[in-house]
Amino acid sequence: MNCMKLIEMTQPEVERQLSDNGLIVIPTGSVEQHGPHLPMGTDHYAIEAIAERVAAKLGALLVPFPAVGVTPFHMSFAGTISLKNDTFMNLFKDICHSLIGHGARQAVVVNWHEGNTPALNTACMDLQIEYPEVLFVISQACYVGQQLYRDISDLTHAGLLEVLPVLGYRPDLVHLEKATNPSPTAQAQKMDTLRRRREAHPIIPDIRMMYETGWYGDLSKASESLAEQFLESVSEAVVDGVRDSIEKMTNT
Repeated sequence: MNCMKLIEMTQPEVERQLSDNGLIVIPTGSVEQHGPHLPMGTDHYAIEAIAERVAAKLGALLVPFPAVGVTPFHMSFAGTISLKNDTFMNLFKDICHSLIGHGARQAVVVNWHEGNTPALNTACMDLQIEYPEVLFVISQACYVGQQLYRDISDLTHAGLLEVLPVLGYRPDLVHLEKATNPSPTAQAQKMDTLRRRREAHPIIPDIRMMYETGWYGDLSKASESLAEQFLESVSEAVVDGVRDSIEKMTNT
């Protein structure tokens, strides 16, 4: 599936694409620990894998975005790199300022890391006010995956939901044989439910309070065939949601 990656295109090609279409896709992830079996860049690879398919299906321009995100609660594990919310928002806004100035008229953000959400929502709201003629749409691909595969997997950190996209995109970086130390499921599920509760939820300062080894989940169903199915179904669902949002906002 061909994807128009801005960083691989010539300047005339990019200018023509922005003039003809004006739709850009921006993938956002993070660099943080994912146990002994997945790379630090799991969220980055997961969202790149999905965003490439989304951009190809939409005929959109795939915009490069740094792999890092907002993830202070993983900082107790060495190797994690976390941006401050302001840094992340300013970086995101500068990229959008540049491309809007060159003709982008619709910006689709495809996100995999929950910790980016507050900064993304704020940045996109600020940009939407500044550029009322440009439409911004945020798709939480991790939640899309959770919803589609809820019968076989919970939304667990470094669990099956995160193994699958990396396995389908960079299988050389997945080491399932090393996944020998999952955290206790009961405590992890209790804390995940608490932190995602809408009515009242605590701010978790350290991921170890939730999962002492940094991850949990059952990986027994992981396979390359399921990984490919996952990437295709999640990207297709993201595209459907994006198109629906654009259509309804355009006709409002």
